[in-house]
Amino acid sequence: MVIKKFSEPSEEIIKEIRKVELICKEHDKLNGSIFLDTSINFNSEIKSLFLLYDSNILVSLVSMFIPTRDEAEISAYTLPKYRRKGYFKKLLHEAIKEITKYNILDLVFVCEPQSNDGNEVIEKLKAEFDFTEYFLRYNDSVDDMEVRPTPEIKLKEAEKEDLESLINLSQEIFNDNYEDAKSMIIKSFESENRIQYIGMIDKKHIGMGSASLGNDEASIFGFGVSPQYQGKGFGRAMLKRILTDLKNRGRENITIEVDSTNKNAFNLYKKCGFKVETSFDYYRKRPDFLFQS
Repeated sequence: MVIKKFSEPSEEIIKEIRKVELICKEHDKLNGSIFLDTSINFNSEIKSLFLLYDSNILVSLVSMFIPTRDEAEISAYTLPKYRRKGYFKKLLHEAIKEITKYNILDLVFVCEPQSNDGNEVIEKLKAEFDFTEYFLRYNDSVDDMEVRPTPEIKLKEAEKEDLESLINLSQEIFNDNYEDAKSMIIKSFESENRIQYIGMIDKKHIGMGSASLGNDEASIFGFGVSPQYQGKGFGRAMLKRILTDLKNRGRENITIEVDSTNKNAFNLYKKCGFKVETSFDYYRKRPDFLFQS
């Protein structure tokens, strides 16, 4: 048994992970996929991927998504015939040792509701349910994007001189602290496969959103409108412009995520043609309370 740790996976490692993922998805009837882009983690040096090999075969893995110091999102797969051997526990111990170096406060475990083995692990960990996140996919054929009359909102790809304005918007919309907002936005600027949008009325910045680009796909995240402009059709108009821009870039497969506590955003996305594809339950636990009897 060998455990390997990475801050950034190679293409070869990603292929190994996707192979394990496919087997687990078929066995457990799962719909989601592990997010393997580590470029948005708050620290580029932090180890966020832990792989366990048996006879040079990848059999178990733990992945962490860590955009801020507040929490690390944990996703995991273990091949069916290698389960209940303590492999996940060994990997989780290694992950906890890593995040302890960076004073990360919480672990958030991601589990699809239909995963019986996943739910069994959550129960053993005594992690507490936090919220459900919905994964939605854009369906152009049911697009209900007729925008109500509003003052003209413009969309542009943000530039580095927009940094402070974007940080202010992030604080207003998402209640992010200054340093976390700054770190995430700078990483979007630096990434080759991300677009950072900003929405404007006249010259006033009122909204923001980002998109992560794949071959023919795109995932929208960090989308929102300043509270004083919410409920007036601006969010809907801005989302339409983002969708149009992504389709013009050749991305027809467009997704977005929203948690169950944000009913306004959830309803907006559904009205704009997004359909729920799957859901993920999130469970929270302090790392220093794990594995205690």
